[in-house]
Amino acid sequence: MPELKGIITPTITPISKGDLDYDAVDGLIEFLHKSGVNGIFPMGSTGAFSITSAELELKILEYFMDKKKEGMYFLAGVGRNSYDETLAMANYAKELGADGLSIVTPYYVNMNQESLFRFYDKILGQLDIQVLIYNIPQNTNNSISPNTVARLRKEHSNLVGIKDSSGNFSNFSQFVDLLGEGFRILQGQDDLLFPSLSIGASGGICGTSNFSSLAVNVYKEFSNGNIQEARKLQKKLTSLKKIMGGYPFPQAYISAFSNLIMKREVQSIFPLVDLPENERDKLTREIESALNVTEI
Repeated sequence: MPELKGIITPTITPISKGDLDYDAVDGLIEFLHKSGVNGIFPMGSTGAFSITSAELELKILEYFMDKKKEGMYFLAGVGRNSYDETLAMANYAKELGADGLSIVTPYYVNMNQESLFRFYDKILGQLDIQVLIYNIPQNTNNSISPNTVARLRKEHSNLVGIKDSSGNFSNFSQFVDLLGEGFRILQGQDDLLFPSLSIGASGGICGTSNFSSLAVNVYKEFSNGNIQEARKLQKKLTSLKKIMGGYPFPQAYISAFSNLIMKREVQSIFPLVDLPENERDKLTREIESALNVTEI
């Protein structure tokens, strides 16, 4: 089975006439294969999972699973806001043949650490598949602590890692220090990839890899011991992440993929308003000025 490490792409969800844009998914998978990503992660934040119906989510997971290339780790986003729905989605993804599951913390209702422990403890006990906790407190209103993750890890061997997208590097370093070797700790903020690798992260789940190979190259250079080159590339990746932060999320990622990879308009899921053509073109120029075109 492929390993949960390196650069995993939290894939966009391209839409056409209210349904999945299958041709765009095909183009995305081909691009990711050529870029050399280690895996794909449909139905994360970049894929707008929180506003996707259960019916469409099942279709998305099925099509991405069918189209992924050999050797790509398939991390299925199955976290929903209720335990029962999350478990049902998790079992479906396992039946599809997913390598692992990403389960985001419950959101909207504020939960203490004991509530978060109860949620994950129950669901991990029902599953026989690798599970990655997804921590993104700025979106969910809930942050799972390193101590709670360590407590869960002691009880459940199928809990294999965490994606921390908090942007709190102090918190991230605590995950690394407390959970130690063998536990996959993945950085969810592209601009923190290099420093995260430097302290022992297993890789990154990087949204910019939907349209650029830069994150992959940072990881490869670091893994090959070319630290100065990795640091140099990280500066470009940080600039790229800053550019993306100036536009609506996740529409900016769809727009970048649309102009740079597909060379045609790709739409976001309803009711998200896509960038108008002049804004897409402006974004493209900014990306190309921050990168060499050959690095896309």
